[in-house]
Amino acid sequence: EGDPFKDIKPDLDKEPILLRDRVDGKRVVIKYDDNHQTNAMRKNLRNINACLPRHWPDLELTDDEFAQLQLRLIDDKNKAPVDFSKRILTPIFSNGSFEQGGRFYRSWWHNVPSELRKHITIDSKRTCEYDYSQLNPHMIYFNAGKDMGSEDAYDRVFNGEHRDIVKEAFNAMMQASSELNRKPEDLDLTGVSFKWNTLKQAILDAHKPIADRFFRGEGNHLQYIDSCMAERLMLHYARNDHPVLPVHDSFIMHRAFGEMGELEEQMRKTF
Repeated sequence: EGDPFKDIKPDLDKEPILLRDRVDGKRVVIKYDDNHQTNAMRKNLRNINACLPRHWPDLELTDDEFAQLQLRLIDDKNKAPVDFSKRILTPIFSNGSFEQGGRFYRSWWHNVPSELRKHITIDSKRTCEYDYSQLNPHMIYFNAGKDMGSEDAYDRVFNGEHRDIVKEAFNAMMQASSELNRKPEDLDLTGVSFKWNTLKQAILDAHKPIADRFFRGEGNHLQYIDSCMAERLMLHYARNDHPVLPVHDSFIMHRAFGEMGELEEQMRKTF
């Protein structure tokens, strides 16, 4: 009973950084010894998380729309129902390394489907959302010292058809530590005319300058890099008590920051 925003205060003293690894084939949280890196992350995260509860992120939906959303989320194995008391961020690292993963999770807005995020408000004000377009390809080309060119990284495969499938396959190939001779389980090729091997080769052909970067298990390290970018961006605004709601490589703020171009420019500087 009551209003979770008012009645449940986030615990800023709770351990905010989680490190996972695979033990006996299962992903589990493991213990770790603090060092300069973790101490710095914890200090930065406390500043970011202290800013968020001072503000009121909400979801502007009718009671019926909200009830429908909760039912939808209950049926989604990859989501959880919206719990407005969850208003601080938890970075989760993977593969037993603080340079693998590190993206921010466990806030209620992470469970809101993308098409409904436009209804998120901050302090009763409308918001804007900006994301990094083709972030992984840009980072890979940049780190390889290659020019990606102006053509969309995913549209250059199959002349722009099946862009979502190409993007998903591209990221799977970057995540894999060995060549994928079989289709990734989560990739749905139902209703398309090509097989996995054709799709894989088309991506390699379209990205010849970085073909040697696939199947090296770099995906989690790329996530670590974009998590560092997210941390720096959020910390920049938290110092002036401006909350930022991150959803991986996209950021939600009061819409004035979008209208003025401030958020987009700060994202460029951070990159």
